[in-house]
Amino acid sequence: MKRLLLLLCVVLLSILSLNSIVEAKIRHYRWEVKYEFKSPDCFRKLVITINGRSPGPTILAQQGDTVIVDLKNSLLTENVAIHWHGIRQIGTPWADGTEGVSQCPILPGDTFRYMFVVDRAGTYLYHAHYGMQREAGLYGSLRVALPDGESEPFSYDYDRSIILNDWYHRSTYEQAAGLSSIPFVWVGDPQSLLIQGKGRFNCSTPLVTAGSCNATNPECSPYVFTVVPGKTYRLRIGSLTALAALSFEIENKSF
Repeated sequence: MKRLLLLLCVVLLSILSLNSIVEAKIRHYRWEVKYEFKSPDCFRKLVITINGRSPGPTILAQQGDTVIVDLKNSLLTENVAIHWHGIRQIGTPWADGTEGVSQCPILPGDTFRYMFVVDRAGTYLYHAHYGMQREAGLYGSLRVALPDGESEPFSYDYDRSIILNDWYHRSTYEQAAGLSSIPFVWVGDPQSLLIQGKGRFNCSTPLVTAGSCNATNPECSPYVFTVVPGKTYRLRIGSLTALAALSFEIENKSF
């Protein structure tokens, strides 16, 4: 009888383990990080992109899934490391992206595989963890849904991620030189504030070099999404500002 009970327990544990393996998925992404000229606020400057985009692609996963990101560093002269903000990295500290602490940086031309399990549902961010690359556009969203059969404490029809950040026209090298110099040189106020990678700089401002700013560039069209009356929207607001503190509100709307 004891042997039979033991056998049944082993079989039950095997079934439960198999179910958890079947339910969990692998979310595989291939990214190339490089510099490109972009005009997120109409002013043209070098921006660090992922697959040509800034912000980078939004990672969508479910609790218990394994996320794999094969990241190729095509910056030529700079190292790269990505931190997955809020992910606990249980058993995978080398994937945390804290360059020089738990991970060697990714050298120019090299490819590194990040692989980790997202063990809790929620709203997360990822961003560069080398120098001031985050401020140069290397960031994005990571959303983890609840497992099948579980529901949020509130219901909604649509889900949107919105990242806020401050934007400077000077290169990160110029800013870093000032911030680390003696005497200290403050970088000043940001030239723009970006909502999901889009802003609007006044191209008629004096001292703007001819051809460096184009107010009609579609890259700097305002971030807009259409809402349907009677539907409920979940807004996941994240801030990745470098030096500014922001407040977010929705004006002139009735709820």
